[in-house]
Amino acid sequence: MPRNDSPRPGDASTSQREYGLDWLRVCAFGLLILYHSGMAYVSWPWTINDPQHSQALETVMLFFNRWRLPLIFLISGAGVAFSLRRRSLGQFAGERLRRLLIPFVFAMLVTLPPQSYIVWRTHGSNLSYIEFYPQLFRYGPHPHHMWFVAYILVYSLVGIPLFTALRSDAGRRLLDTLVNRLEQWPPLLYLLSVPAICVGLFLEPRWPVTLTLFNDWANFCHGLIYFLLGFLIASERRFLDLVTRRRLELLLVGLACATAYYAAIGTRFTDGWPAAARALFGAAVGGVYLPTGLLTLGMVLAVLGFARAHVHRGGPWLSYANEAVYPFYIIHQTITVAVVYAMLPLTIGVWPKFAVAATATFVGSWLVFEGVRRVRLLRPLFGLKKLRAK
Repeated sequence: MPRNDSPRPGDASTSQREYGLDWLRVCAFGLLILYHSGMAYVSWPWTINDPQHSQALETVMLFFNRWRLPLIFLISGAGVAFSLRRRSLGQFAGERLRRLLIPFVFAMLVTLPPQSYIVWRTHGSNLSYIEFYPQLFRYGPHPHHMWFVAYILVYSLVGIPLFTALRSDAGRRLLDTLVNRLEQWPPLLYLLSVPAICVGLFLEPRWPVTLTLFNDWANFCHGLIYFLLGFLIASERRFLDLVTRRRLELLLVGLACATAYYAAIGTRFTDGWPAAARALFGAAVGGVYLPTGLLTLGMVLAVLGFARAHVHRGGPWLSYANEAVYPFYIIHQTITVAVVYAMLPLTIGVWPKFAVAATATFVGSWLVFEGVRRVRLLRPLFGLKKLRAK
């Protein structure tokens, strides 16, 4: 989650700031606000659900659902690669604990309990917040959206031996060999989807998503795969260049697999088909896991490639937005849940409610960020660096 750091001048892999990745990080987390605002207005269970749903919104969100989190994990893994160019492993571990563990603990104690309280209220509880708060720790607090931060922290610390190995001469030679093979025969790039496909086939049926770190092995491994992929791609400039050159092809593969995915899960594409024909088509596209694996890889790498190809400028707006991303992430869902809860009695329709929830979440998160960034004691609680002495 902490922002990417500029590489050292003259670094063997890259000697310039990857502004495309910076902007991609900002846009990915901006999309998250829209996505979480929409989660209340689809049929999938979430922290809070409005009785009004939109099938059109659900169809759009289903597409983004397959690759939005892998993209964020990939960006986070790339951030580790950039961070290690400026820090020793010990400094890196300390930075991760400060920037991830402290905000996580703060969120569990302060910013997340209101979400759990609203859940209790929607299930008929009449407790006041003061009465509710001790009960939260009796039953165990829920990480809500901050599960992502906990997973990134674990990936970062557990991955230190791997990062060490890949930074060695043998590791550099191995990565160089991998990139050479990919450059010689680019279709090998799609084999990078195999680990995620295997997770879907063998782990998802046994371990459904819990977001609690333990007994969440399918989700844990899926995030880890894209986190490590981001680290590998950002560790070798030629890998980044290869993805950038093949961005259009990757996009077309992603969109084609999205079509197959919708068909495989029985959307309107196969409505009216005989049962045998639907089963045959599902087998032809490998059930759900083959198209989703390629859909995810294709879209994530395509978006990365287009960002690198077309975004080359930084500036004060990017610096400001990059700093705002983490505080926005920490506070945004609590605001979303509160706004959605306040609008439950209204019957103004899904789209107006969605627009209000998204707008209020953005404005509320921005106001919190503007307040936090000015207070030295609050900055570390929201993952911000210390203010430099003037």
